[in-house]
Amino acid sequence: MIEGPRAVKPEEFESLGELVGTVFRPSSRHRMFAEYPQLFNADNFENLRVCVEEGRCVSHVGMIERGASLFGCPIQVCCIGAVSTYKEYRGQGLASACFDDAVQKAYQDGVDLMIVSGDRNLYRMRGCLRVGNGRDFHLTADALAGFEGRLDVTVEKMPEDALAQMRESYRREPVRFLRPLEDYGYAWQSGFVMNEPVDFLAVRADGAFCGYVILQRPNEYKWAAIAEVAGDRRALLAALPHIFRRYQVEGLGWHVPQHDTRFRTLCEGAGLQGEPASTSGTYKLIHFTQLMERLRPRWEELLGRKEAAKLGFEQNEDRCVFRLGREELVADRDTATRLVFGTVEGTEAQNVEGHGALTEALKTVLPLPCLWYGLNYV
Repeated sequence: MIEGPRAVKPEEFESLGELVGTVFRPSSRHRMFAEYPQLFNADNFENLRVCVEEGRCVSHVGMIERGASLFGCPIQVCCIGAVSTYKEYRGQGLASACFDDAVQKAYQDGVDLMIVSGDRNLYRMRGCLRVGNGRDFHLTADALAGFEGRLDVTVEKMPEDALAQMRESYRREPVRFLRPLEDYGYAWQSGFVMNEPVDFLAVRADGAFCGYVILQRPNEYKWAAIAEVAGDRRALLAALPHIFRRYQVEGLGWHVPQHDTRFRTLCEGAGLQGEPASTSGTYKLIHFTQLMERLRPRWEELLGRKEAAKLGFEQNEDRCVFRLGREELVADRDTATRLVFGTVEGTEAQNVEGHGALTEALKTVLPLPCLWYGLNYV
C-alpha cells in the first residue's frame, strides 16, 4: 500500500537518493545529493514530498522556500525540482499528487510564487507557465573587438575568502533571492549551479572587487554559459573577453532579465543583438492577492499613494480580479500569470485594454520583474 504524499522521513532519505539518482543520474546514483545540497539536507525534509511503498520512496517532488525582493518589496518564493517517479509506478498519478501536495504546503507556508525547473504537461496543467521577456545574448570570436578597451579589469577564480564580497555584491541587486548564508556554502561545496559544474570568477577593476560571474564550464562543443552575475555591469561586460580567452571557448551565452536595462543597453552598445527569451523555469501564482498586496510600496512609487490606494486585487478559485475604483478586470489563472510577469509574445497586453484608468495603471505597474535562479536552482 502506497503512503503519501507526505514529507520524507529520516530513515527514508537514502531510499529517496536511490529514486532521484535512478531517474536523473543513472550512471552515478548518488550525485544528485552532492549536486543539490540546498535541496537534499536534513533541515529541508518537510519540503521533500514523497509517496512511499513499504519504506521505499517511489515518487518525489522537491521544494525549497526562500524570501525574495522585487525592488525592495519582500515576497515569498518556492522552487520546485527533482520531480521523479520510478518507471514501474508511472501512470498512477503519484507525481501529480506530490506536486499538488507541495502547492498546498507552499500556500499554507505563505508562499506567493512558485518557480519550477521544468515545462512538462504535469506543470502546465497546473498553471506553471513560461513568462518574462528578457534577452539571451551570445558572444563569439568575431564580436570580441566590440568589447576591447571598455574597462581595464582582471578575472580570477574566486578564493573562498572572497565569498563575503560575493554575497555583498548580490545583496545590492534590485531583484534577488533573500539567500541565507548557507546557500552560498551549498553552491561552493557542490561546485554545481543550474544543473552544470561551475567556476566562481571574481572581477576586479584597479584591484578592487566589483562583481562576479558564475560560469558553467565549456561543453563538448566549446560553448560556455553564465549561470549568474552580480555587480558593476560595465566591469562584468569588460570581463567577458577575458573569460572567452581564458576558457578558449567558441561561444559564450548569458541571459539578461527584462528589468536589467543597464546590462542590456551595454550589451547592445557593444554590438550584440539579444534574442527575446523567457526567464528560466516556469512560474505559478500561489497566492495572487497576497503577492499584489506585498508589492503595494512599489505601486505607490509608480502611481502615487492616492492612486495606488484605489488598486485592489482578489482571487476567486482560478479567477484573478484587478480593480481600480469602479473599473474591474477579471482574468483566468493563466492570463493573470502572463499579465503579472509578461511574456516574450506580449499577447497578454491586449487583455488590459478597454478598462479606462485601470488599463493605464496596469500598464504602469506591470509586468513584475522575474527572478533569475542562479544558486537557487533545484
